[in-house]
Amino acid sequence: MPMERAYVTAMIDSLKSKIEILKDIRKKNAEQLDLIKRVPFSAEDFDKNADEKGILIYKLNKLDNGFQIVYDNLKAELEANKAEYADEIRLMQSLITEITELSTTIQAEEARNKAALENYFKGEHSKIKSGRSQSKAIKSYTQTMLNSGKR
Repeated sequence: MPMERAYVTAMIDSLKSKIEILKDIRKKNAEQLDLIKRVPFSAEDFDKNADEKGILIYKLNKLDNGFQIVYDNLKAELEANKAEYADEIRLMQSLITEITELSTTIQAEEARNKAALENYFKGEHSKIKSGRSQSKAIKSYTQTMLNSGKR
């Protein structure tokens, strides 16, 4: 039984670590939005942020996998002795609720950042297109002037 209790404690610690990583991801999302809005836009800074966020997501996945392995091994014990583990089960349920809320918030932030980035690139595309049109107009005007001088 003491060994099982240690595993339950490890599961709780894993959930707490997951919450901290999710909070760090939220910080990276906020930084990402600031980077998108910054003028001039720095692709290098944006990529660095995305890489750092990728590392956090990797850590999150490792925690998920470890938690699942331990849970799968303890599931029968926890179900058979619900009363004995009632406090730990309630704590884990509470932590999982917080994780779910953070995950939902992160999904919304990701959607917001994606839309902001798409808008930025649409604006840049329009500027490039406008620049091309201006360039064509100047070329056309120059050609017209050259041709009118030949008459």
